Amino acid sequence: MPGLSVVVSDDGLGAKLRFEALAAGDWKSGESGAPSPDARGLRAFLESRGIAPPRVRDEALVWIAATLDAATASSLEADLEAVQGIDVAEGEPPRHGEPRGLAFHASYLEGVDALAELRRLVDLRGFEGVRGDIDPAHWVASGSTVMSFQESVEGAPGTDVFGSPIPALAVGSRLPPYGKSLVLQERRLIAGCDGVLVLEDGILKVLGADSMPACQVIVSEDRLSADLVLGGNYLSDWIVTLDMARNAMRERGVICMSSESELQAALASFNRDFLPATLPIARGSPAVAGRSGRLEMLVDPEPEVPLPGEDGTIDFKAFSFFRSVEKGARLARVIPPAPGRPGKDVHGAEIPPADPPPFAFEPGANTALTDTDPVEIEALAAGRLAVKAGVPEVVEVLEVSGDVSLKSGNVRFPGSVLVSGDVHNRMEVCATGDVEIRGAVEDSVIDSDGAIVIRGGVNGFGQGLIKSRLSSVTLGYLHNQRIESHSDIVVFNEIINSRLLARRKIHMRYGNFSVLGGHLLAGVEMDLFNVGSEAGSKTILEVGKDFEVEEEMARKSATLMEHARDLDFLLDMDGQLTGVIRFRRAGAEEEVMLQKRARGAVQILEQWMETLRRDLDDLSKRLYTREPCEILIRGTAYPGTVIKYRQQVLVVTEPVTDRRWVFRDKGRLPAVEGMPA
Repeated sequence: MPGLSVVVSDDGLGAKLRFEALAAGDWKSGESGAPSPDARGLRAFLESRGIAPPRVRDEALVWIAATLDAATASSLEADLEAVQGIDVAEGEPPRHGEPRGLAFHASYLEGVDALAELRRLVDLRGFEGVRGDIDPAHWVASGSTVMSFQESVEGAPGTDVFGSPIPALAVGSRLPPYGKSLVLQERRLIAGCDGVLVLEDGILKVLGADSMPACQVIVSEDRLSADLVLGGNYLSDWIVTLDMARNAMRERGVICMSSESELQAALASFNRDFLPATLPIARGSPAVAGRSGRLEMLVDPEPEVPLPGEDGTIDFKAFSFFRSVEKGARLARVIPPAPGRPGKDVHGAEIPPADPPPFAFEPGANTALTDTDPVEIEALAAGRLAVKAGVPEVVEVLEVSGDVSLKSGNVRFPGSVLVSGDVHNRMEVCATGDVEIRGAVEDSVIDSDGAIVIRGGVNGFGQGLIKSRLSSVTLGYLHNQRIESHSDIVVFNEIINSRLLARRKIHMRYGNFSVLGGHLLAGVEMDLFNVGSEAGSKTILEVGKDFEVEEEMARKSATLMEHARDLDFLLDMDGQLTGVIRFRRAGAEEEVMLQKRARGAVQILEQWMETLRRDLDDLSKRLYTREPCEILIRGTAYPGTVIKYRQQVLVVTEPVTDRRWVFRDKGRLPAVEGMPA
């Protein structure tokens, strides 16, 4: 129902109405979306949202309808606040069980020092050896009553606003905490074994020979690990010490003990919960397999990035964003297998390694193996070096000498493209490989499955698009343009009034350059220098969202809305045809056939819409990045800078310098952290 919704409290015991975009007179005219501007209509709306009829407060609905009916333009804001603050449905809270007349029938031992001394004596001499040293006031026999209560008030379940039951807590859960060595029978807490009654960490328990857990070491079949198995006694309330674990290891001949701190942490967890557990206690070292045969690259496929000069500028004329090789160049060396290293099991015995295999592969395009020792891979043609599945290949490139303009026409090539000049306004360069443009780009479309490098930069009025479907985008500067990258975006100079969308990272590489205006969205990380200006230009920096998933969701949502409009049209047509056929009593054959086709189309549309809804639900789960995200400002972020992470927004109101914002998937906006040196 447009403009009207129900808000249920967290405990399910209350529900309120929420009105949106309601102007004076809308309620009375029915323009708010309500089926009927009265209490009856509100009740029907609540029941359509699952509110149980007995839980609805009719007197509240009558008052809300009367208040909105009498609302004027001047009173509407206050009236809406009043009607949205009243519960229109109320549940019935549960009544929990309660014990009455609690009384202790035995004295318990407490205190850290007293309990530590008891444990030391028992570990040393056992329970039988210390029986005579224990104060009889703290000793209880199996089956004796430790605590009791005179009567109990049974609880009763409640009901939420939807009519669902809310369970009540049982009487036993309302007693003081007690361990597994004590049993509740009727109105008495009874000792499950002979021993000392103690209060340890706020929990009442009986510590005796029968409540000590089993402690044994089990060695795995491969002898690379040994586990400490704790349990075997349902009354276990006694803690397991590090000495007990060491004794069990000595009995099995285990000598390769794991980190003592890790074992103590695991024992602390078991001793807190007293649940049967298997804890890793020793690890051997597996044999290290010999290094398999491999390829060693002799030519780095990634070119070296030049450093800026003393004036902060870069000589892009000497910069090659891709690695080119000549015919006959030695690209890689085949490295034979290397022997492994023996391991050691938990008993200290040696484990021999397996023999490693050689590297098996087929040479890449335009390459061949040499007859030398060691064997190397040689380029058979000049071209651009690429690596496919770990094996080098030489890719021939389409070279466009000069500009891409009306003289050359649009460029579309199933491989890599090199443009030595500029790309003029409203031109297109589309490739399945990498694209390198050594000049500048105006309002044009650069679309590639591979990496895109624009040595100059991009000037435009927002009419073009630079998009790498499967790789990164690197460019000199950016003015008034949209950039989309499947991985990273790297900009060497300024970014002005542009929209940058990267699934992974956005980096400004060098110099005291600024991001001024626009919207930058990176899935994981953003590394910038100056952001905004002293004039307060609005600049949005956003992380943690996958823009490709968001665009796919937008496309599917638009299709879903289009199908919904078509469905409404077909349902209206079906209703009109039904009227025509009824009026004629025996409908003409054409009308009957048309109605059958319309109903068939309705079924198909409903199936399509259900598939789209499932797709949208799956996409929504992948919209936000799960890993930690980061925004790093190496220079100054000026007022007007807006930092976004999911639905959370941080507005910079004062200039900040050298700051790092780190975001994690914890449902809150973290505090600002200073950038590390």
